[in-house]
Amino acid sequence: MFEHDNYFSLFHLPATLPVDIAQLNEQYQLLQRQYHPDNYAIANDSEKATAMQKSATINAAYKTLKDPFTAAQYRLALEGIDIDNESNTIFDPLFLNEQFELREILDDIEQTNDLDALDTFYDEVISRKKQVYSDVLLAIKNSEWQDAKIILYKLRYFARLIEQIELLQEKQFAL
Repeated sequence: MFEHDNYFSLFHLPATLPVDIAQLNEQYQLLQRQYHPDNYAIANDSEKATAMQKSATINAAYKTLKDPFTAAQYRLALEGIDIDNESNTIFDPLFLNEQFELREILDDIEQTNDLDALDTFYDEVISRKKQVYSDVLLAIKNSEWQDAKIILYKLRYFARLIEQIELLQEKQFAL
């Protein structure tokens, strides 16, 4: 990946979260202009391939760092913690019970087709997800990598629940 150690250094960002999106966007634009394959239209095949590879790396890095969840996941990966390759079982009965209750609420809302309740529930889940994300940021800031990993698993639960709510909202909107 060029001469950079990681995606943060590629965009001249500190390896901290949350990512400064304004700086990320600015650096992304600069790098895209510099390494866009169209700039290498008359270059030899090797230079074209290198430019394409650099452009693909820039795009992958941008996509990763722009999303708060994948940025946190990537930050943990830099510490040797790959949450996709590890057992992501949560042994927190209170959290699991909460998730079960939230899914029951969503099922009830779906059965009654109550759009107002769905919107209220969505706002509540978004708020809870933001709190969990704050917990992840704090754990990462304090270099509590194992805690951050567990909290990131919890964040994934909320992200999936939000996806289900949004699908239900789209379904209701289409009716």
